[in-house]
Amino acid sequence: MLLGAAAVRADPSFAFVHHLAPLLHRGAIVVDVRPLRDCEKQTIAGAHCLPAVELLGPHGRLISFRYILWKLGTAGLSGSEEVVVVGDRPEIREFVGGVLYLAGQRKVDILSTPMTGRGAVAQSLLGSPGRVPGSTRDPFFQGRGRERLIVLRGELARALRGSDSPVLLDGRSVQEYWGVTIRARYGGHIPGARRLPASELRRDLKHGDSQVPPLAHPIAYANGPFSSIAYFTLLRAGAGIAARVYIGGWQAWAADGALPADSVTYPSPSADAATAAGTPLPPERHRRGDRESIDWRVLTLLVGIGGLLLGSAGWICCRRRHRRAH
Repeated sequence: MLLGAAAVRADPSFAFVHHLAPLLHRGAIVVDVRPLRDCEKQTIAGAHCLPAVELLGPHGRLISFRYILWKLGTAGLSGSEEVVVVGDRPEIREFVGGVLYLAGQRKVDILSTPMTGRGAVAQSLLGSPGRVPGSTRDPFFQGRGRERLIVLRGELARALRGSDSPVLLDGRSVQEYWGVTIRARYGGHIPGARRLPASELRRDLKHGDSQVPPLAHPIAYANGPFSSIAYFTLLRAGAGIAARVYIGGWQAWAADGALPADSVTYPSPSADAATAAGTPLPPERHRRGDRESIDWRVLTLLVGIGGLLLGSAGWICCRRRHRRAH
């Protein structure tokens, strides 16, 4: 992990919190990011349900921000409120919190502990059904988006070609960074990126002993949109680093074969290649079973045809004998 002096908090309107009661007392709106069935059944009184799947499209892609604003309106948010994001899985809380912040929510707090289970601080508050997203916007979401914090692929590629390359932070695992594990078209990392795994940063923040690098406006990325936004949240709201985010992550970067990369590795032409492309092959035993099933169907068809031919030949012979007899 990178080491350095503690950074100044990037934005007080985006932070992790350890206690829920003070926020509820000052009127913060609870956003429950657990699965809809759990939130609808039982949550904190007045909570709005906003599962992460509402913000993701096919193959884990982030839906357009125009559609995100519509989704936030259907969840009952206008953008002017202070919200506190709660849930059970930390990476989901971080992802939804990051989307809210980037979309322009005025103040976003993220509860650092789960709602249920060991270490939960909100479990005693559960007891009411959550507000399920509607089919229309009520109210209209009117937050001022923080587009300046989002870096596009073309913009990043141009910056890397310049004389003053940006600071990049890679939040994936060590194995992914060096191309040992491949979850994209090929393995490796964006040139010049520094390794700062999200799992290690999350662990250190949890224990309060994180030492963050004194970097000026680094660009954060991980594997895809979900993990990249969650990593951005860890850096900006957790570690206080004034980071920006390349939302597409390594998957989008590696999808363009013309872009530069370091420590490049390629998957073998087997099931690994199909998995990296997002289309895993069925297990070999299933494919063999399919072939056996087809072979039996063909054999059955041939036997049926043979039987029909033999029956027809027998009928013709009988007809000829009958005519000769008369």
